[in-house]
Amino acid sequence: MGKKILIVDDEIEQIEYASTVLEASGYTPVIAMDGKEGMKKVKAEKPDLILMDIMMPERGGIGMYQDLKHDEETKNIPVIIVTGIARGGHFDDLIVRQGQDTPPPEGYIEKPMNADAMLKMVSNLLS
Repeated sequence: MGKKILIVDDEIEQIEYASTVLEASGYTPVIAMDGKEGMKKVKAEKPDLILMDIMMPERGGIGMYQDLKHDEETKNIPVIIVTGIARGGHFDDLIVRQGQDTPPPEGYIEKPMNADAMLKMVSNLLS
């Protein structure tokens, strides 16, 4: 069984695509449909890496990311933000909590996701 990667996204097509690509490359995908379910899966499954969308119902990716990076148990899990929002400016301000020492994510991938770019980033972060 390969390294475990948690995919947190509310779009089933994105989950299916990422899962298929990761599984074909020897990784074990774990799925959550929002940030609330994502945090439960992080605690239960102990993933090696997290691919996470930002805009989701229930608990969004921004809150989940900030919770992850401020929890001693989860702060060292690499996170790749997968989003349709271009990186920079206001977007970075949303992710990195002001005055809270929230580190930036280990990676960003813009939607639509490129399989080769995703696998390269995943491989680099897990090596």
